[in-house]
Amino acid sequence: MVIGHSVNSFPKDSAMTYYKKPFAASIAFFCASVSLLVPGMAHAANTPTSCRSYESWVGKDKVNIVDFRGQDESSPFRFRLKAHSFESVKTDGFMGPITRGELTFSYPRQAKPEVPYVKDAPYPAPYTRGPAFGEKVRYQAREIACNVFEVHWKEPFKGDTVTHVQDFNRQHVCTNITNLNREVIPAGFDQFDLSQQLNNKALFPAGSPLMKDGFGWYNLCGKMAQSRERDRVWEDKLGFLVYEVK
Repeated sequence: MVIGHSVNSFPKDSAMTYYKKPFAASIAFFCASVSLLVPGMAHAANTPTSCRSYESWVGKDKVNIVDFRGQDESSPFRFRLKAHSFESVKTDGFMGPITRGELTFSYPRQAKPEVPYVKDAPYPAPYTRGPAFGEKVRYQAREIACNVFEVHWKEPFKGDTVTHVQDFNRQHVCTNITNLNREVIPAGFDQFDLSQQLNNKALFPAGSPLMKDGFGWYNLCGKMAQSRERDRVWEDKLGFLVYEVK
């Protein structure tokens, strides 16, 4: 078993915090105060008149663009989310209704002109250069407050687990992401044995891998905005490629 993350993916001076457990789920619940992503895109009022379903916000011909750049305009951290299906699931008795389905996410890969992908190219090249990139995944969305949803999914090809809290009242979004395991864990490690955990210097002479700067966990908050797919905001206004499952 291995844990960790390639440090080439993120800048050393990033404001992100890194953390990873071998099978940890991702959860984040704090949002930053932000405005819309692109002028003219549809958005919710600060005081909604009614509580709506997840499908009503992002279904049919809608696209949801999430933007985690904050004040850093050079950051590549914005993504296109397109939900394809919505299935109501029997509630487990906690919080609100549950919806499951499929969605496709796209990375902000430059469209005009397209730039070849180069392995091990420095940040932010893995996010912005190369052919259309993303994945089609199974998601679950749970209503946790009026027009606020906890949305999570696993990326079986790329290797990440992702959790969003999407607040359509304020168009805020927070994410918590874990990356694919990369650091070797000795066979003697036992997370339930106090003498054989990550602080055991015999097993981990350099200390707990979770405390390293490049460890594969990070959280971000930002803004989001919905538009009609036919308006091609992602493609024409922002100039990015759309990943489509072949």
